[in-house]
Amino acid sequence: MLSKIKMTIGNKLDWFILRIKLFIVIIENIFMIEWDKRKSIKEIVQKNNIIIIGGELFNKGAQAMTFTVIDQIKKIKPHSNIFLFSGRDFSRKDEEKAIYAFTIIPWNIEIKISLLDYLRNIFIKNNKNSLNHFLERIIKETEYFIDVSGYALGSEWGWFKSVDYLINIAVAKKYSIPYYIFPQSIGPFKYNLLQYLLIYILIKIYLKYPKKIFCREEEGLSSLWKFKINNVEKAHDIVLQSQEYDLTNIYVKYPCLKNIIIESNSVGIIPNTKIIERIERETFYGVYISMINKLINDGKKIYLIRHSFEDLNICHKIKSYYHDNGIVKYIKDDLNAIELEVIIKQFDFIITSRYHSIIHAYKNGVPALVIGWAIKYPELLDTFGQSEYYFDVRESIDKDKINLKLNKLLMSYKVEKKEITKKMDSLSESNIFKAFKLIKNVD
Repeated sequence: MLSKIKMTIGNKLDWFILRIKLFIVIIENIFMIEWDKRKSIKEIVQKNNIIIIGGELFNKGAQAMTFTVIDQIKKIKPHSNIFLFSGRDFSRKDEEKAIYAFTIIPWNIEIKISLLDYLRNIFIKNNKNSLNHFLERIIKETEYFIDVSGYALGSEWGWFKSVDYLINIAVAKKYSIPYYIFPQSIGPFKYNLLQYLLIYILIKIYLKYPKKIFCREEEGLSSLWKFKINNVEKAHDIVLQSQEYDLTNIYVKYPCLKNIIIESNSVGIIPNTKIIERIERETFYGVYISMINKLINDGKKIYLIRHSFEDLNICHKIKSYYHDNGIVKYIKDDLNAIELEVIIKQFDFIITSRYHSIIHAYKNGVPALVIGWAIKYPELLDTFGQSEYYFDVRESIDKDKINLKLNKLLMSYKVEKKEITKKMDSLSESNIFKAFKLIKNVD
């Protein structure tokens, strides 16, 4: 018991010290950025690196964005060295990381604080074998940062996550490296008064630095315009803007992808742990059992799929209700984003709460009945004329209303497929990578 108390006190003390350090380096940066900029102008370095921030490989939506950006950038700049800054992915086994044609680098708030600490870097010379020295060399030889966070800047994730997000830009600004924020959800900013004031200051300092900020939703645009941030425009999710991957841009050697064949007359179900965090567990599972029973009565085959490692237990629990029923199948494999897209395109339609599973579906003309929790969902469905198939978990969830829309989708999914495909064709000209070829060398 005493050891647990000591551990709790130690964790709280570490938490407090981390935030004090963060506050100190932010103050340092506000007052010393111009001095460091003059110093760095004298350095002439060959810049052939590109750093991806905010991407990861565990969550398949984040993985899809990461793969898409790396593939497209490699097509624009085939000889560039691409680095994925991700602490979580760096913790993978070496053999798991070795399969990729990009380099995974450790990245977390402690590392960022260390890089931004002017006073420390003045009085303590970095050892040539230190992580700081290694990271500084990569950053100084970088042409630009690309942020592919799907959704990280906003009060939905808490104040500290927003600060952590903005500190990425602070690092790029310190080393005078251009920074691009690729299409993602931003806002709202509903913090308490003190937190809002601090975020306001950081946004005013750092969000004016990126060359371009692309928002996926109107809410993101209006949220930033309130701060008088003008380097912003709306763009569709990057995964919608790409076609087939050149796998040699992503992997060291052509991987053996799993070819899972989905039976005809099938529906995919892709849940999301973020939903179960926002409603009662009984309500959550009751909704899914009701929908699955309706699909079974309609003669459909059902496949449970996880679109993120976090959803494993939910899928397992739903399958447990149909343990002896072969009609409800559970694909347990840890599939990558490319394999998941191939599976999703085989369904008549999907029932989902994962944003990028909707992206993968619409990209391939597959309708979706969606239970969501943020503005990014209704705006996406509205773009494709599918708003009637959206249910917001932040409002009351009515099982009967969901089943009414499910019944309509069962009858009209072929019509919806045509509408979605038509919209996808009209989006083909809206591609930020085309624009990026023109703006990437602009200083």
